[in-house]
Amino acid sequence: MVYAQPGTDGSIVTFARRYDNFIDGDWVAPVEGRYFENPTP
Repeated sequence: MVYAQPGTDGSIVTFARRYDNFIDGDWVAPVEGRYFENPTP
């Protein structure tokens, strides 16, 4: 079976533009509000 690339039409998988930190059961934004790009594939 061939799947569409994530984020394209017909894709069954989507990714958020950015994610917060999961701390003590809650999603928490960075203290200084700085996010970074993840270079991993």
